[in-house]
Amino acid sequence: MKAKTRNFYIIGDLVLLALIPFAIIAVRRYSYTTTPRFAIIQDMDRMPYLKPQRRSPVFADDRGMRPHIAGTMAQQDFTFINMAEARAYPGNWKKDHVAIRSGGQYDRIMLGQKLVNGQGQFITKIPIPVTRRLILRGQKEFDIFCTPCHGVNGMGNGTVNQYVNKLRAAGSPDAGTWVQPSDLTGPGVQFMPDGGIYNVITNGIAVMAAYKDQVPVVDRWAIVAYVRALQLSQKKVAVNRLPKSVRSRLK
Repeated sequence: MKAKTRNFYIIGDLVLLALIPFAIIAVRRYSYTTTPRFAIIQDMDRMPYLKPQRRSPVFADDRGMRPHIAGTMAQQDFTFINMAEARAYPGNWKKDHVAIRSGGQYDRIMLGQKLVNGQGQFITKIPIPVTRRLILRGQKEFDIFCTPCHGVNGMGNGTVNQYVNKLRAAGSPDAGTWVQPSDLTGPGVQFMPDGGIYNVITNGIAVMAAYKDQVPVVDRWAIVAYVRALQLSQKKVAVNRLPKSVRSRLK
């Protein structure tokens, strides 16, 4: 074999060998597997972690889940913006902008609490300005997340509760152990502080699920404001205290 021909085959073989890694990469890029990828540089791909409610010998109290330290703030919490309102009203977002500048303000807005003698205590008033637009937004969020169980009037007889009652009346086992939702206009909720209602929306209570992942912080406070409006709507008011426009319609 001539030297030129031999060199041609050698170079060709080397080129083909050099293309093999790229071919493997191309195939792997568009293939699926249940086997974890191999990482030469591990970074944080594989690292020890604790599952919720597990013990940890690192801390003196053996708790792996660390509680919020009252009066402290994460860096990203110095400025909190209600992004839902910013998107809904892009030209007027500053009215719904809440700048958190202290640990106490963080506790009130984000947790619905204040620190009293070293103990957390629910605040009694909504910590952001309560405007007509906030209440209307609360009504919108309430209709989406709360009415299926609590009903449009908040009295606990939403469509889900009505459906389960029909199943129960028919003797169906699908009714399960359903518990009728609370009457949000009743005394049990009326006497709750605003921070307590906010906490229930955030973290849930008894058989009610938490909504902190579905409802932003300011919208939770908007729902609290609307719940208070529902409670006020059930109070009896003397006719002479009603606005003239309402009195004329009643006549």
